[in-house]
Amino acid sequence: MSARVRYTALYPLLFAATRVLYVAAQNPGQFAVGDLMIVLVTTLMLVIAVYGMATLLFRGRGEGMLPALITFIVLAWVFGASPIEEWLTREEIRFPPFILAAVAAIASGYLIFQLVRRPHVLRVGATFLTLTYSLLVLYLSARIGIAWWHARKYVAASRLVAELARPWPPTHRATGPRRDIYVLVLDEYANAAVLKEVLGFDNREFEDSLRALGFYVPRSVNSNYAHTYLSLPSLLNAAPVTAVETDLPRDSNDPTLLNHLVGTNRIARFLQERGYRFVFFPSAWWSSTRTSPIADSVVDVMPGFSLGRELSRTEFRRVFRRNTILWHFYHEAAGDAAIVRSTLEGVSRLPAVPGPVFAVAHLMIPHPPNVFDRSCGTRRTEWGRDRAGYLANLECLNHMLLATVTTLIRDSDVPPVIVLQGDHGTMFRLFGDAPSLAQVPMAAARERFGAFGAYYFPPDGAERVMGDSVTVVNVLRHVLRHYFGADIGLESDELFLSMGNTPFEFRRMSRQQLAEGLDSIRPGGRAAQPKTAGVAGALGSERTGPPAIH
Repeated sequence: MSARVRYTALYPLLFAATRVLYVAAQNPGQFAVGDLMIVLVTTLMLVIAVYGMATLLFRGRGEGMLPALITFIVLAWVFGASPIEEWLTREEIRFPPFILAAVAAIASGYLIFQLVRRPHVLRVGATFLTLTYSLLVLYLSARIGIAWWHARKYVAASRLVAELARPWPPTHRATGPRRDIYVLVLDEYANAAVLKEVLGFDNREFEDSLRALGFYVPRSVNSNYAHTYLSLPSLLNAAPVTAVETDLPRDSNDPTLLNHLVGTNRIARFLQERGYRFVFFPSAWWSSTRTSPIADSVVDVMPGFSLGRELSRTEFRRVFRRNTILWHFYHEAAGDAAIVRSTLEGVSRLPAVPGPVFAVAHLMIPHPPNVFDRSCGTRRTEWGRDRAGYLANLECLNHMLLATVTTLIRDSDVPPVIVLQGDHGTMFRLFGDAPSLAQVPMAAARERFGAFGAYYFPPDGAERVMGDSVTVVNVLRHVLRHYFGADIGLESDELFLSMGNTPFEFRRMSRQQLAEGLDSIRPGGRAAQPKTAGVAGALGSERTGPPAIH
């Protein structure tokens, strides 16, 4: 085989590389570089294996170019099946899968037959594809590298990061013993009012069980933001994060700066200065809570190797798998149920750790995928926002949470502080599907802002500390003020909305507006939206991530 043919035979590998790099380039800040390299290397190894088998079967055919052609066509179907299926679904065209497979096989065979008869065309095509995908690999790699450099530059120059890095004023002398503090973030756990209004579900049994243990469930709990990657840094820094809109470019959708605020959060630093051990439990797959550089312990609740779990370990892997034909054969969220169970079991063992502990765990439940049934058995993974599936996740979580907090209270020598906090409400009213800010129904926004919250503040209870309502930004401020004498005030309870395509352009509204369904708006930040029917510019849609990643 000539040197030219050997070079042009690389195009299947280059094609596969572009598919991996494209997903990464479309989702800046939502993957770890190491994870990208694992996916890229694994994909290329699989392509080499297919290429090797094709070479053994068709060595010397088509002037030595047939193995590369067959490998390329296999990859075209591996990566093209899902887009074709989505297009057919959008056009409401239905064919039995075996018919589509037969058509694909016949079309592929015919194409191979024609190209083998025309070796000149095959050579020209191979050269063209090699050059094209070489340029794409370079372009996408450059995009990823530039985005990575910019993200770190923005973090270094961020006024919000600098502000939250400053310590709070000296505290008054803390009274009472040093208590372990547990913060369990429950992703997309809506409050009782939303569950009743939207899903017709009565959560009183769970809430009453918590009250019997000494928890306080305020009458009104709201998130200040509609998106986890905004709500979580606000909770853990006890501060609004709306200043991010002046620290990032107008069209940015990169969460790196906010992820930095989660990993180096101010609450953990405050407590570490006072002798606390910061124990961090990563989420099952969400990139923003995969680690914390300041944590004294980052707990891997699922050590060891499992192929299914490796395919689902990160959101990047899930999205990449979703965009291949592999999704048709294996679309389970392997390990998700076990990770939730193991995380809560790990938290339950912390009372045995010497010294005071500050533990943070982000549980990706009841957020989809739906992996539990109501009795906490595992079920076939369901990725969509199905009401029955969501409620099954939620009821199982309720049982596990009751067991966990009961153990924490029973096994702690000093009664601990426990925060059960939803980051935001549900979105069954299609909050994220609104075409514009002005077209989001008020009911959809009310659903999204309605987050669950329950608080165990011994010995006096959280009711006296919090009052009958609270927003996420002030939850841990109440903890520091009450138990450590922190000389800090409370933040505004205003709520901030942003659209998915402009996630860092915020609009302010009050809880009174949300409750009363008012259409007035006070601009906050960049240009205000005009007043129109419905929410009239006061609300935005959920950002479910850039084009690929949630």
